[in-house]
Amino acid sequence: MDLPARWSEADWDGSWLVIPDLHGHAARLNTALNSVQDFPASRLVFLGDLIDDSPRRRLARRAPPAPGMADDSRRILETVRALVESGRAEVLLGNHEVMAAATVLDDHRPLMDLWWKVGGREAAASYGWDGRNSSPALMADLRWLRDHARLWLEIGLPGEQVLLSHATRPTPKRYASGLKRAGDLLPSDGEDDVVWFPLGLDSDNGARLNSLPLLPPGFVASLHGHMETPGLWTLLDREDNPAYQLDVAPQRHTLALMEVSAEGQLTPHLAAIQE
Repeated sequence: MDLPARWSEADWDGSWLVIPDLHGHAARLNTALNSVQDFPASRLVFLGDLIDDSPRRRLARRAPPAPGMADDSRRILETVRALVESGRAEVLLGNHEVMAAATVLDDHRPLMDLWWKVGGREAAASYGWDGRNSSPALMADLRWLRDHARLWLEIGLPGEQVLLSHATRPTPKRYASGLKRAGDLLPSDGEDDVVWFPLGLDSDNGARLNSLPLLPPGFVASLHGHMETPGLWTLLDREDNPAYQLDVAPQRHTLALMEVSAEGQLTPHLAAIQE
């Protein structure tokens, strides 16, 4: 699937299409790009975890695990980069990008060990890198992510805004700081709740969570990836404001996208993933 047709901001009607974790899987990318054709006037947001089609995820969708075999991470990063640079899309930082950047750009050995086990080996192979020497193309794409990815993003009309982050919401104090660029990760080793903390792990759909930070004033909902769920999951904070989980488990072969209209209405769109 090729990139969507050429787009300019003059085409934008104020709506957004939110795309969950692609995890180095070309079929997920193709499904997303095919869905984008139905929203020609929408801007796009990618919720992070663009990379790393791990052996575990391959096994979950009944594909050969093939440890060490190149996945589609490079194609996905390059596609998303092109969409962001055209003005069509925004991108959030996921924990897999955090691990990759810490490994490749910072020589962070503990995170490299973890990254290698959860799909980093396959993502690196997509760039022809085996963990030794260097990969200029991979380094360039990860530096670009550090410059352009956000920890959270606000979309929609004032008073009806929607907050987007990869894992959990920023706390109200953290949100008020405005420190939402990739370089603002806390603490220094990158283990930041906004990219790492799974919302409602093992919680039922519709559960109310004391651990879910409250939304800032003027927001009505939040959207997240990161935590695999059996379907489009809704979790509630203590004030009953919803957080929608869009990362449907890979064995479901479904991509859950969320349209946020110019008026702030949220409409889910479920698309079948063709392997």
